This record gives sequence, structure tokens and C-alpha cells, in this order.
Amino acid sequence: MHMKENRQCDAVLAMHQKGFVSLYFLVMFLILTVLVILLLNRTDNRTRTAINITKTNAYLRQEAAVLSFLKCHLKEGLEEGSYTENNVSFSVNQTASGWTCSISSPLSEILDVECDSHGAVYDYSFIRTETAA
Repeated sequence: MHMKENRQCDAVLAMHQKGFVSLYFLVMFLILTVLVILLLNRTDNRTRTAINITKTNAYLRQEAAVLSFLKCHLKEGLEEGSYTENNVSFSVNQTASGWTCSISSPLSEILDVECDSHGAVYDYSFIRTETAA
């Protein structure tokens, strides 16, 4: 019984020693610092994701406008030149497999549109000159 009391007494005395409070504060400070860093990292990742989604949606809106224009005008006989459709400025050039559309505003991009023999669009690829955040 006497040994058990000594151990409890030693544990209580250890908390009242000079270095115990400093060590306890250091551990709590490190834990808090790690949690804050994790929270800031998560917030930064979410912000970058939101920015990239916004840019992607802007690219998709302008691609949709250009492709809609091409589909409509291919039936009537499209000529090479510069056009504006839904606030998207682009130029169109004919290639062996279809059309190349160089979009100049609002975002710079090149679309390579492939058409079948009847002039219907069946595939396109893009080259974006701006990098993601």
C-alpha cells in the first residue's frame, strides 16, 4: 500500500516541477499548430478547386458557343473568316479533316473540329494556352 501512495505522490510532484508546464504548453502548442496548418491547407485546396472549376466552365461556355455556331453555319456553307457569337470572338479556318477555330476572347483557345463528309460535327479537341491554378 505504501508503494502505491509513493507513486501517486511522485506523479503529483512531477506536475509541479518547473519543466512540466513548459512541456505541457509545448505539446498543446504543437497540436494546435498542426490543426491550424491542416485547416489552412484544406481551405487553400478548396479555393484552388473553385478557381479551376470557374475557368473550366468559362472555357466550356465559349466552346459551346463556337460549336453551336459551326453546326448551324456548316449546313449553310461556312466560309473562313473572323466571327463573334455570344461575346466570343474567334476565327475559322478549314483543314483537311474539318475546321480549326482560334478563339481570341474572352479566353484564348484553339479548337480542332472534325466533321464527317456531310458537314456534321462529330468530334473536337482543344488546346488551352492558359495554365490551371
